[in-house]
Amino acid sequence: MLKNYKSRFLLTALIVIISLLLFNLPVRAFPQNSGGAGSTGGGQASGITMRTVSGRVVQTMNSGGYTYALVDGDGTRTWVALPKSSIAVGNEIVCQPGMVMTNFNSASLQRTFEQIVFSKGIQSLSAGTASPNEDPPPEEAPVMPKTKDSKNWNDFFK
Repeated sequence: MLKNYKSRFLLTALIVIISLLLFNLPVRAFPQNSGGAGSTGGGQASGITMRTVSGRVVQTMNSGGYTYALVDGDGTRTWVALPKSSIAVGNEIVCQPGMVMTNFNSASLQRTFEQIVFSKGIQSLSAGTASPNEDPPPEEAPVMPKTKDSKNWNDFFK
């Protein structure tokens, strides 16, 4: 019986080791993106366009945790989506570089943007009351259900 147990243990260990080696093989088969030819740098996939948006805000709306702003920069109007921000019409802003998306459908606004830039935030802001580093007011925390006080875990699951 001891020999049968050892055989099963060794066979199981061998299967696990071979599985781990085979699982890791495809990962090593592909080279890391080092920002060489054909890449956009920074570990991003090729084909992604990054863009900085700057100019005067002509329209804003908040929805789904984002602030959508229509920015007029030298006669060119561009929609930009930012994390919820305190910006107003008339502010001059410079946004951090963001990913350009075409034909983006916003379910919360029930509209499709022909082209929009998703920025990480505002780099600079002028002619307004909000500061670029101002965080939006925190949302209220949801009310969590109370758990049963017990030293016995079996009581917890009842």
